[in-house]
Amino acid sequence: MIFPLSQNRRNPEVHRLGILFEEALNSGLFPGASLIVARGGEVVLEAAWGGVTYVPWSARVSPITVYDLASLTKPLAVTLSAMALIEKGKLQLDDTLGSVLSDVPLDKIQISVRHLLGHTSGLPACRSFYKELIHLVPDSRLLKMKKLLLAEPLISAPGTQAKYSDLGFMLLGWVIEGLTGKGLADAARELVFEPLHVKGLYFVPPDATATGQIIHKPPLTNGETGDLIRMCRNGLIAPTGVCPIRKRVVCGEVHDLNAWVIGGVAGHAGLFGTAGSVARLLLGLLDVYKGRGICPNFSESLLKEFWHIQGSRAGSTWALGFDTPSPIDSSAGSGFSPESIGHLGFTGTSFWMDLEYELLVVLLANRTFPKADRESQDKMRRFRPLLHNLVREIL
Repeated sequence: MIFPLSQNRRNPEVHRLGILFEEALNSGLFPGASLIVARGGEVVLEAAWGGVTYVPWSARVSPITVYDLASLTKPLAVTLSAMALIEKGKLQLDDTLGSVLSDVPLDKIQISVRHLLGHTSGLPACRSFYKELIHLVPDSRLLKMKKLLLAEPLISAPGTQAKYSDLGFMLLGWVIEGLTGKGLADAARELVFEPLHVKGLYFVPPDATATGQIIHKPPLTNGETGDLIRMCRNGLIAPTGVCPIRKRVVCGEVHDLNAWVIGGVAGHAGLFGTAGSVARLLLGLLDVYKGRGICPNFSESLLKEFWHIQGSRAGSTWALGFDTPSPIDSSAGSGFSPESIGHLGFTGTSFWMDLEYELLVVLLANRTFPKADRESQDKMRRFRPLLHNLVREIL
């Protein structure tokens, strides 16, 4: 058994993890990181290393440090919101874009919710829409973004190839907003976070006054804005980089520029949270999956459908909104069973949960600080399997 780091720093197994993280810090992979490991539905290790930046006087990372979760937004906010709407009978996996969105062009009418969740929509991975939008007044950007995305040519016919796509999840976010009549932030809170009794997961719209989104909650008040600024200054939110477009350190606002340019709330990025909040969400779902818990909006049968690879598409590891371990060079390492789900985030975040062994590893880091480059990306690609293999060996 591993004990929390704060309780037993001399535990030899914890020490091995500490060495791995200290090597990562010394190599410049990230300034700091937060880690949670759970086994059998219970957290067995909650630890943190390093600081939120590299300067010596930087605040130290702690379990309450908030990170930009980047693409973890896709499974934790958007996929689960879609699942909840399906559970409520307001959405079906095989509903097409033509039936749930307006002004969909002919080449995209037959893209289904299932295609979007499984990354088989035929849409490309990403496009730098922000370059066109940044010159527009804020209240016109979202509508222009939708037009640009819907006009984007497909790279394959829907349902024929698996290609990870930010664009597909941006569309899913808009589908959820249309069906609920709420902004994605409010929809995710009401459909997912509140039913699972999870606090500490939230979107941070830096300017919600004129993005064109359906937002029932008022823009940030002066007090809330002040709180956000104080959290950044006090090191409670880890910065993700120095942005040449925004010409400032990015802290407390989404790192992804396509999400930022439309107000910080999008289907592919924008969610913030702590390692503990991510773990509580996933462990709550695991209880439902294992038949030992009940939660509104989520059923055991639907989780089982979402958490398994769809069809027999060669080379695809994607379930519905969640990834599964690839046979070779998986970021989950070699010790997680095929009955595992996970996802990675560009900023240095990830989770992997082994459904068979009930093992969960949540890693939050800001490897994009002060800048995102290929070297740190490659280092992170090598680090993740080392971490998961070591955790699997220990447990």
